[in-house]
Amino acid sequence: MMDNNPKNPPVADLSKSLARGSVIGLQIGCVAVALTIGALLLGLFLDGQLHTKPWLTIALLMVSMPISVYAIFRLALRAARSGSDHGRQPGEDKPSL
Repeated sequence: MMDNNPKNPPVADLSKSLARGSVIGLQIGCVAVALTIGALLLGLFLDGQLHTKPWLTIALLMVSMPISVYAIFRLALRAARSGSDHGRQPGEDKPSL
């Protein structure tokens, strides 16, 4: 029997995957930059108010590094989970982890 559901050509699947990967990369880059700039600006502001230059800025930048790594990890994990759900047909059970 012939299947009436046409499959996407491989080029269309590849371009969708590349677009999804680009969006994920852009989100990850923006989150890392936003957290770093936020920590820098907050540190400079607090250093100016408390006259502790440059110690609070350095401390906040050091604290922002593991927070950025954690946020990037969470974004990548969420993207991987949604990507694995993307190709599944409605009604299919999710695989157990």
